[in-house]
Amino acid sequence: MKAIVVSVRGLQAGALGCYGNVWIDTPAFDALAAEGIVFDWHYADRATTEGACRAWRTGRCHLPMLSSPAATVLEPDLIAALRSRSIHTCLIVDENRTYPDCFLAGWDAVVRASAGEHDSPLDAVLEAVGAALERLEHRDNWLLWIDLPTLLSPWNVPSAFRDPYFPEETDREDEEENEPLTPFTDVPNGLIDRDDDTLYLGLQTSYAAAVSYVDAALGQLLEALTGLEGGDEVLLFATSDVGQNLGEHGLVGNSRPWLHDELIHVPMLLRLPGATEAGRRVEALTQAVDLAPTLADWFGLDLSGAHGHSLLPLARGEVETVRPYACVGLQIGAALEYALRTPQWSFLWPAHPHGEDEGRSPRLYAKPDDRWEVNDLAQHHLEWVEQLERALGDFVTATAQPGPLRLPLLPEPDSTNAVAE
Repeated sequence: MKAIVVSVRGLQAGALGCYGNVWIDTPAFDALAAEGIVFDWHYADRATTEGACRAWRTGRCHLPMLSSPAATVLEPDLIAALRSRSIHTCLIVDENRTYPDCFLAGWDAVVRASAGEHDSPLDAVLEAVGAALERLEHRDNWLLWIDLPTLLSPWNVPSAFRDPYFPEETDREDEEENEPLTPFTDVPNGLIDRDDDTLYLGLQTSYAAAVSYVDAALGQLLEALTGLEGGDEVLLFATSDVGQNLGEHGLVGNSRPWLHDELIHVPMLLRLPGATEAGRRVEALTQAVDLAPTLADWFGLDLSGAHGHSLLPLARGEVETVRPYACVGLQIGAALEYALRTPQWSFLWPAHPHGEDEGRSPRLYAKPDDRWEVNDLAQHHLEWVEQLERALGDFVTATAQPGPLRLPLLPEPDSTNAVAE
């Protein structure tokens, strides 16, 4: 059994054509989606890189808590379970980026790709991937994990990918009315003027160029797999740890724990061997904690104590759902926010707002109609909002308990007339 995970840090689901984007060029991601399965509603768990890494290895939720955390729980470890069955594990990372120690430990091989004088970090990672595939080609059982942090600031995008988004020649009449866009390298951090269209478009367009650059790298990986002996036997994932705030709600970077879709909705693409089930779209709610149980299922391992669920039954159409709702949490300093997502609703609860955001109140959005979360309905459904707050609190408490997750029941919205308007 063979599997590859490609984790692209900072990738918003909404940046890909297979998730509905119509202006960013992502042919490789779209080709992978056509050959595989698209999980339409895949969400982060704890919306940080460290949170994702821990969820990926343990399959357990690790939401931040207002109160003191419970006693330490013995957690499963996917990598240890694989190695105990003599399944080779290899992790490839960019030497110039930081990674949680808990994620780097325990692999059979950790390759820290370092760019030479004439190479970019992404080229160095791809070269390391090619060498790793040569070593793994004749092994029977292995997991290769490839981390691509190219979308994180600073954005160092070659001109071949940047220039199509920033053409030098502009219409003179348009140029007189609007400031010309210039590419961003370093991304600002903090609140921005939501009416500053030039800043917003500059950020979005610079990010688009970086996404196309990463897409080309994925294309090279897919091509390498095509030429690999046994390449059609590989289970292939492409996902992300967490998205990015790029001004959609007046916030850039991570100075606030605002859990809008641009941050917590991330891609999950899965290609089964032989492109079985190609073109399937899964509308069930899935999360980062599902990756470890899926890999354990693929390799025939038991991952006792995991909160997540294997995605393979969803991918094969054997089941329609694995959870009634998804929960996300993020703490930055003393500020803490939670989100609860159902097929019909997105609820944001600032349990402890940032000191400068004391007026930030709970928010409720109708899904999937309000994709960009602009129409807050919380004031129309106050009783439902109170019930969602309690449900979130119960969920956070439940995740801190040992053993399987005892999922708290979610009250029915019909009892409070919570109908999307």
